[in-house]
Amino acid sequence: MKVTSCVPLVGRGVIARYGALVGVTAARGPDPDPLLSALAEAAASAGDGADLVVRAARAALRCCGQPAWACAGVTKDGGVAVQVHGRGVATVRVGGGPEVRLTAGGSVTPVSRKFSGTRLTLGLEVGEVGEVGETTAPDPRYWLGEGVARGGGLVVTVTADIPDIPDIPDMAAPARGASSIAWRLPTLDAPALETPAAITRADGSAYDDDPHAVLVDGVLCAAGHFNNPAARACRRCGIGLDQPPRNIMRRPRPPLGVLLLDDGTRFPLDGDYVLGREPAFDSDVIGGRSRPLRINDPNGTVSRLHLRISLAGWQVEVSDLGSANGSVLQSSDGERTLPPHEPTMIEPGARIGIGHRSIQYLA
Repeated sequence: MKVTSCVPLVGRGVIARYGALVGVTAARGPDPDPLLSALAEAAASAGDGADLVVRAARAALRCCGQPAWACAGVTKDGGVAVQVHGRGVATVRVGGGPEVRLTAGGSVTPVSRKFSGTRLTLGLEVGEVGEVGETTAPDPRYWLGEGVARGGGLVVTVTADIPDIPDIPDMAAPARGASSIAWRLPTLDAPALETPAAITRADGSAYDDDPHAVLVDGVLCAAGHFNNPAARACRRCGIGLDQPPRNIMRRPRPPLGVLLLDDGTRFPLDGDYVLGREPAFDSDVIGGRSRPLRINDPNGTVSRLHLRISLAGWQVEVSDLGSANGSVLQSSDGERTLPPHEPTMIEPGARIGIGHRSIQYLA
């Protein structure tokens, strides 16, 4: 993956590029900007996009308030890591697919996501674009090759060579000697056997040597439970987390709760899921990035690919996949229909209606 285009947008913020690492920040005040520092440090250490978002997240925890920024970078495994904080906004389009809008919403910590594809178009803004008398449309005559400059945003194109696609075994009849589990279509009583789940201890924490564990920054309570650094109390034992010192450490992310289907079936929330009548055909499921949950629906109100549930750091997000009957979020704020292909952060207790079925997120 490489950056093939990096077009600046006018505005009063600051834009920066170091190779395949890019960012935009409001950069207010005389003090060093935390995002620009994180960008420079990641570039100096030959870090990738994953390193950038980790450094930026740590910088955010040391900040007063919620400075606005948006940043992105190519990762070593061929993806693109994107992060927003404060009023920062990122829009991502993979190939010719729908545009995904990423915002921090009411989160006090940055929100990060990773995207993959052969061509990605990113828009990074901090709410400073389009001053009076100026245009917000990207002008391809301008180009940010390297360095730091004035600007309110960036439009970045990242492309990759298309590799040879290996032959995929027949899902109904695996090749001789191949594991039949690898291509088993999961149902509610046998979910996602082909995708490795996080290995967990009895207390719900992940083993440090699990190769599939996702590493996140967090803090330990007095009892040794690993928690979201933005939490005020331990999610397991309730001990307060406001007492100093709050040493930030990087460990495997524990399960964030469970998914409870309307028939009482539970699934550990330790990774991403795709729900629908035929979720095994989703590209993220085929690529091993998500686990499929097949929803039985004799009435046909659930689409083949209906809902995506994603973990972004310590947060849980849901996205309607352009389903025919839509997805309805029921939370403490009331009831609303999810916009198609737009991630929405949910809190424990939230319930999502998908056709005539429903699923609930429990911590």
